[in-house]
Amino acid sequence: MPDATFQQVVGRVKLYCPMAGQFLAEDFVRNAFYRISRERKWSWLIKQGQFLFPLLYNTGTVAVTRGSTIVTGTSTTFTQALVGLQFRTAINNPIYTVQSVQSTTQLTLDTFWGGTTTSGIVPNIYRAYVTVPDDFHSFISVYDPNFNWQLNLNYSQNDLNAVDAQRANVGQAYLLAWLDFTRDYVGQVAQPVQTIGTGSDPATTGTYTGPNNAIFTVQITTAGASGTAVFKWKKDDGTFTTGVTTSTSALTLQDGVQVYFPTATYTLNDVWAIQCIAGSNAGLQRYEVWPHIQNEYVLPYIYEREVFSISDPLATIPRSITTDVLLEGALAEAARWPGPSPDKPNSYYRLELADRHEEKFTRLMYQLEVRDEDLAMQDVMYQSLTGLPFAVFPNIGDTNWLQDHAI
Repeated sequence: MPDATFQQVVGRVKLYCPMAGQFLAEDFVRNAFYRISRERKWSWLIKQGQFLFPLLYNTGTVAVTRGSTIVTGTSTTFTQALVGLQFRTAINNPIYTVQSVQSTTQLTLDTFWGGTTTSGIVPNIYRAYVTVPDDFHSFISVYDPNFNWQLNLNYSQNDLNAVDAQRANVGQAYLLAWLDFTRDYVGQVAQPVQTIGTGSDPATTGTYTGPNNAIFTVQITTAGASGTAVFKWKKDDGTFTTGVTTSTSALTLQDGVQVYFPTATYTLNDVWAIQCIAGSNAGLQRYEVWPHIQNEYVLPYIYEREVFSISDPLATIPRSITTDVLLEGALAEAARWPGPSPDKPNSYYRLELADRHEEKFTRLMYQLEVRDEDLAMQDVMYQSLTGLPFAVFPNIGDTNWLQDHAI
């Protein structure tokens, strides 16, 4: 365990430099930790994860309309599990992403369909793009235990477009290519406002994931108690989804909007409007796995996480970082700070003192690196990395290849 907490280190900084106060002392310690964190790929920044791939969904047929994001199915069984997966119908059309699922026969794409208006075509819905965790900084390795190799990480979308613009290749994956950032929407869902009638009100929950503001309309079509009454709903000027039975549990409508009906009796033809305000965040990095995997599969990976803030309530100082190195880094900043104003100078301000703290901070940080290298060796290179079983684009060098070739 670390020999001190964040606030204990802050307290020691304030003993040396009382003028700094709580907030500035916290900032000095945070900055020292950030400088340490960026010095190398520390063992405490390395994490593992896995990308899961579902079985290809190709049940039923669909109709698509040029310029529309709506996909209408026939004999389909769309579920919420399809949200975030990729949608395509043929290799001569672009790849789209399923943004939301409204029913077993309707889903919405992330952008409008650009091909010709057509119907009766079989959908292919699978995971071609993977999204990294929210603490992701960079990959160290993505590997395939089934084929006993690593995937290449140094190819771009431009490289893929040069060799397989149609993305016609499916099967075992050779590489990951950076694609874009996810367009994650984190809007707000307001409580229902009754526009017709005076009966009992439903309630809403969920996070609105639509890209634009919207109004959902809910109308009771069969009166009765929750669990018996039936309602219909629509988004904006769309068509109504009918025959939905009320429930005291949350029912998903569309774009993350959920509605539930507390225990009560609901009146025929009562109508509510639900206002949804769109909002977005910065998104996460998304990568394309190539060739595309269309069966149940897993690709484990190792990655370096982003540096976290040690002032967060749930954060813990890594066990290998001692109080003295954090303190020296923070005091170096404290000794460089002249004070809030000329008439209120910082009594700890001395540049020669800052240099001494900086020198000691650098020496202690080097000692941390040596200890971390003993724990998780990184500063080593082998003469022939190409002899290891990497997936080599466009040809493959696996363990069978190695057994048949002298390296």
